[in-house]
Amino acid sequence: MSNAAAFNLTQENRRFDVVFWDFDGTMARTENLHIAAWQRAMSHVGIPFPRHAFATAATDDDRQLLADLFARYHLPYDDALIYRWCRAKQQILVDMLRFTPALYPGVAETIRQLASLGIEQAVVTNTWRENVTSALAAAHLGDEIQTIIDKEDVLRTKPDPEPYHIAMTRLQQPPRRCLAIEDSPTGIKSAVKAGVFVVAI
Repeated sequence: MSNAAAFNLTQENRRFDVVFWDFDGTMARTENLHIAAWQRAMSHVGIPFPRHAFATAATDDDRQLLADLFARYHLPYDDALIYRWCRAKQQILVDMLRFTPALYPGVAETIRQLASLGIEQAVVTNTWRENVTSALAAAHLGDEIQTIIDKEDVLRTKPDPEPYHIAMTRLQQPPRRCLAIEDSPTGIKSAVKAGVFVVAI
């Protein structure tokens, strides 16, 4: 997204006071990082899980993805085991995000320009908070983002509208003043159900 695109978001007939960013696939190129983190974590299991087994890792809940994978390969598991493997994968991913530039070209510039225009910004995502804060810190963007709504903040993740309802409540803004930037049908459905205008990438 270019600086010109950021400027145009404020110049249409509709004035937006808040921009909500999705994270995985919208702000950041993280699909390969999720897959690599899972493959590295699961290498200790002794089964060479194929890359495609983690193809939806950037959008699916870690716990459900791993439970489905263990069931597919007829491996015994329980909630405690799933939690331990998810935390192992998460730590690997966070380390990658801290040292690997993940934001798409133009995103940081767009965020800074929107901030300079007085537009509040939030991240509304189905991923873990650590993933977002690590990527924002690496790009020196912590001050431009007012709040983060992540999977730990909600009972129902996208496509349910709950994440966007919480975001609007935190920033005290009505849907008509909010713009969501999303890249997936799941995220688009969530924003639309919440009454938020959406730009699909």
